[in-house]
Amino acid sequence: MGFPSPATDYIEQRVSLDEVCCTQKASTYLFRTDFTSWREGIKKEALVIVDYSLLPVDGSLVVCVVDGIFRTKRYRTHPRPVLEDLDYPDRKTILPDDDEFTSDISIRGVVTFVLNDARSGEFDDCPVM
Repeated sequence: MGFPSPATDYIEQRVSLDEVCCTQKASTYLFRTDFTSWREGIKKEALVIVDYSLLPVDGSLVVCVVDGIFRTKRYRTHPRPVLEDLDYPDRKTILPDDDEFTSDISIRGVVTFVLNDARSGEFDDCPVM
């Protein structure tokens, strides 16, 4: 029979990306980006994991629909809720009040994770990172 191995105290469970990245499976979806945003660490063709059950907080990256086109923007709350363009933060889209039903702007989810292909080494010399 023998003695148990002392190493059994250090056995770790396998990491599952579903468990780490998709905590609410029914409300999580993936987008593949068609843009690069260095400040946010998003490369072209990255997978962006979005959860539409979460409410955005100040500074959250959100996926929204503006004039019928899906966009990724930064959500800001002060002094009034706005959506900032990622490359040009001075460009802001004012969010409509709750009673404005005819708006062409809607938030579709909060970005929770960004998965980049690290083989290219694009971020190696980026001063922001």
